[in-house]
Amino acid sequence: MPEEKQADPFELNGSQPARPALLCFQVGDQDWVAAIDEAGARQVLEEMNGKEPGAYHDWDVELSTESMLDKQWVEEDPPHAECGCLRQWLAEATEPTYLAGVE
Repeated sequence: MPEEKQADPFELNGSQPARPALLCFQVGDQDWVAAIDEAGARQVLEEMNGKEPGAYHDWDVELSTESMLDKQWVEEDPPHAECGCLRQWLAEATEPTYLAGVE
């Protein structure tokens, strides 16, 4: 039996398909990015760092936990003021992008 094609979801203006929701992924031990999937998370780092496609294929990528999304980040320099959380930065993202990292 052939599968029935589902209609693409549309944005409120009805002119184009809605973009898939961005998720927050931890890539490696020190970087968090907004992306649609694991491959997209690696691609954000590749593009940001000027690397060839596949340069981060062996890096671990994990979907960020709820507690990590809500953890407040602080400035590196004293007085270490709070500067936001991953959930806030993810909500502000409109396309796949780098969110935060530590050294």
